[in-house]
Amino acid sequence: MTRVLFIGNSYTSVNDLPGMLAAFVEHLMPGLPFSTEAIAPGGATLRSHLRQGVASQRIRDGGWQYVVLQEQSQLGGMHIDGEAFLGPPEAIFYPAARQLVAQAMAAGAKPLLYMTWSRRENLSAQRLLTHAYASMASELGAGLAPVGVAWERVRRERPALELYAEDGSHPAPAGTYLSACVMFSSLFRQPCLGAPGTFAPLPEPLARYLQQVGSEVALAEPLPERTAPPPPTLPSLPPGEPLVPARLAGRWSGTLSLYPREQGMSPALLSLSLSPQGSGAVGHARLTMRGRSAEAPIHVRLEGDTASFSIHDGSFLEAQVEFRATWRAGALRGVAFAEDPQGSPWHGSWSVCPDAP
Repeated sequence: MTRVLFIGNSYTSVNDLPGMLAAFVEHLMPGLPFSTEAIAPGGATLRSHLRQGVASQRIRDGGWQYVVLQEQSQLGGMHIDGEAFLGPPEAIFYPAARQLVAQAMAAGAKPLLYMTWSRRENLSAQRLLTHAYASMASELGAGLAPVGVAWERVRRERPALELYAEDGSHPAPAGTYLSACVMFSSLFRQPCLGAPGTFAPLPEPLARYLQQVGSEVALAEPLPERTAPPPPTLPSLPPGEPLVPARLAGRWSGTLSLYPREQGMSPALLSLSLSPQGSGAVGHARLTMRGRSAEAPIHVRLEGDTASFSIHDGSFLEAQVEFRATWRAGALRGVAFAEDPQGSPWHGSWSVCPDAP
């Protein structure tokens, strides 16, 4: 019996990728006993699987020939000024993949990294996904199912072919069919040619095309291009003039770009009410977005030309948000940073000016 354990999220469960893979095996390798199991809650990262422990326990239970690992589609994600980006793979993906691959090998299973695809509106992001998965597979001696590379090829060759569901992220039936083709050829090192299109269902000519692409991409050597793209530019603290507590006194109003723009949360309105105290200042910060406001007390610290304070966001990010700013030309301009419970970084920028008397 060949048993395959999938550990991932909705990119695995939507359209039942494990079930479609089993259908390929039944048709192309008749008589081979084959079964799959999936642990794939929506939005899960490999780090969250490790923290919850269910996936690790199933690996330790043993009896698996393969363990397929699929990271969250944004590699854990990162936000810059309210815009979503792929997360830096070294922050979440790499450490979690190393642990789970080690657990799979210790249990006698062969690990296979399931490379995902970039979202519809951002084809260029595939470069980082390809780099991240290929690098980990090479470092750890794990197998690689280069699904994202196959998607990229189809999108370039047949841009009108719809691999995506309506959200531009999850797979349509054709996307899952292509993914299953790549998965089959990656596991068994043979082409997936000859399977019917009824698994999706798809027209037979389209099914044959996807089989051809999936087989060629999965069986190509060497591994895909591993050159890392340059990281996105993060907000930076501008140079400032010397700060003294008296300069902070009064009410300030401006904006903060940190929360998701696609949800109408950036830019948010930010206001500060400050009074000098000792070597810094105390007061309140108020944040208003989508017609709702929240207020918190703050203690502003001064170090040279930099003012800093923090606010605990218990409702959205569930994390401490750190603010830093410099004073120049009568305004405070700065950066904000938080790390959410999944370990995803949030980088933002903000500025406030004194209210008119």
